[in-house]
Amino acid sequence: MSLFRGPRTRLAALQMRIEPGQREENLARAAKLLSTAREREADLACLPATFATGLNFPTLRGDATAEDGPVVEFLAEQARTLGLHIAAGVLLSEGRDIYDAAVLIGPGGDPLGWYHRACVWEGEAEYVSTGSPREVIDTPVGRIGLLVSYDLRFPEASRHYLVQDADLLVCVANLFGPFSHPLRSICRARAADTECALVFAGGVGENRFANMTYTGRSMIVDGLVQDVKQDPEADVLAEAGPDAHETVIHADIHLRQRRKTRAGLPFHDDVRALWTTTHGGRDR
Repeated sequence: MSLFRGPRTRLAALQMRIEPGQREENLARAAKLLSTAREREADLACLPATFATGLNFPTLRGDATAEDGPVVEFLAEQARTLGLHIAAGVLLSEGRDIYDAAVLIGPGGDPLGWYHRACVWEGEAEYVSTGSPREVIDTPVGRIGLLVSYDLRFPEASRHYLVQDADLLVCVANLFGPFSHPLRSICRARAADTECALVFAGGVGENRFANMTYTGRSMIVDGLVQDVKQDPEADVLAEAGPDAHETVIHADIHLRQRRKTRAGLPFHDDVRALWTTTHGGRDR
């Protein structure tokens, strides 16, 4: 703990290879990466979207799990054993709907909140149901807003988190490599838009149905950095780089210091006064 900055929160992005439909193998991979995050004293560990199964249209319903299914049970047990907050992407079944979802699990093993991907592209709309904005999740490691994959492309998907005083955006993702060139810029923009830190946890591997590879490129970005005269990269706190391999990256933030910095900037108050969202109703 720093006397002036307050206690440290260590964030970890777990870049994981996802084998389509191989649940047990994927869970074993995730367990190893989570153990590494714990060894590095992470407070919050973030796994990619659909980390246990991948997202493959021909096997979608067989791969999906319920909120109390085996994938969530695995996450709960890992959180309890390791004493971690865990954010992860889950292919979620709810009645006839299948959601590309994210869940945040507390260190006691209880789900603290769910989010269903709100931005679904036209080609998958027949398979994946569209979610809607959710409330920020208040936790001991900060006020957290969840996003999934394609949401990152749309400022509207995270705009409501700004007026909910989010400290951190977590985007669990599986994004195709051929469309990933702007990813670094987009992550930096979303963090700045929301005046918070952003953890982007990307998967690696192949989607054989689409015949494309996933990009990885996990990173942790600080959207509150204002002056970069000395270091233009100061807002990129950690980055996996372009190589598509499994890795764990981490970075520290100090919530007390960050909240004080944000309170001294005009954007947060101005957006409350001037901006009405078209994505989640009128700002509060």
